[in-house]
Formats: sequence, structure tokens, C-alpha cells
Amino acid sequence: MPGSASSRRSDEMPAVVAHPQPAMPLAALLKSHPESAFDYLEFRLIVAGIAARMAAERATDEDRARLTTAYEAVVAADRKADPAVEADADAEFHLAIYAATHNVVMEHIMRSIFGLLRRDAFYDRSRLYRREGVRELLLRQHKAIYDGIMNRNPEAARIAAEKHIQYTREALQESRVADERLAVAMRRAGRDSLAQVADREP
Repeated sequence: MPGSASSRRSDEMPAVVAHPQPAMPLAALLKSHPESAFDYLEFRLIVAGIAARMAAERATDEDRARLTTAYEAVVAADRKADPAVEADADAEFHLAIYAATHNVVMEHIMRSIFGLLRRDAFYDRSRLYRREGVRELLLRQHKAIYDGIMNRNPEAARIAAEKHIQYTREALQESRVADERLAVAMRRAGRDSLAQVADREP
């Protein structure tokens, strides 16, 4: 006799599908998992080079005027030496480049990412800027990107953009290493102090 009704019902029941957990918002991910900042910068390295090359090839007179205004704001922000102002000027400069690609998907994605990260920064720019010569170097890097696009030199623009992101990655890594060394030194100093107190106690 064929299988019982109960076995047929069991066979016909749909399998339970486990739904994946919703992805953590990018800003929260970067703050809760500091190492993911390097994944973000790796992504930026790819996109920034392509965008600068495309902007050099496709920028209209209107795009070039917008980029000039954004670059001048970067220069003015550098003189103020205010990390918040510098961050805003930096974002607008890069967004002007993405707009000049005339790739609406790229511009939309990068505008959304910049909007998230400007509200909730994942690394301390002021700490980065305290490193000797960082401001001057970043300004020169922005100038190289700007010149490559304005001179309609796609390869120069691409190389300058990639060097800019690579430097930011390296500087962030060095800053993290320095912070870790400082934390270790402070813990050691704390243990030494406790040991000295214990030695003095009768």
C-alpha cells in the first residue's frame, strides 16, 4: 500500500528557508569593525581612479567650472585647518568628479556613501592631520587630480586619484599602528605603577 496520509503530508510540506539577516548599515559596520575601513578604501581605490579618468574624458564646461569651485573650496578649507570644514570640502570635490563622469549609477552610489559617512565618520581626521606634512601632501594630491582632469589627461588623473587613496590607506594604517603601540605602552606603564605601589606597601 502506498505511503500513509501522514507521510504524504510530511513529504509535501515546503522546506523552511532561513532568511539572511539584514546587512549592517555601512556607517555602523565601519565603526563597529574598524578593519572594514580598509575594505572601504580598497573600494574607493578602484572607483576613484576610474572616475577621475572618466571625468577627464567626459567633463563639460559646466562640470569643469563646478570642479574648479570645489577645488578652490578645498584650498580655502586647508587654510582654516578645521577638520570638519576640510572633510566637507573634500567630499564636495570628489562628488564633483563623480558628477563629471556622467555615469548616474556611479554618482548616485558615491553620493549615498558620502552622505552616510559624512554624518558618522569612521576615522578621526584631526588625528590624521596632526601628522607632520599631511595637510600639504593631501592638498598637492588634490591639485594633481584637478590638473589631470582640467588638462583632459585621463591617465594622469587616474594615477593621481589612485595615489591619493593609497596614501590615505597607508596613513590610516600607520595611525592605527601608532595608537596600538601607545595603548600597549600605557598598559605597561599602568602595570609598572601598580607594581611600584605594591613594593612600597609594608
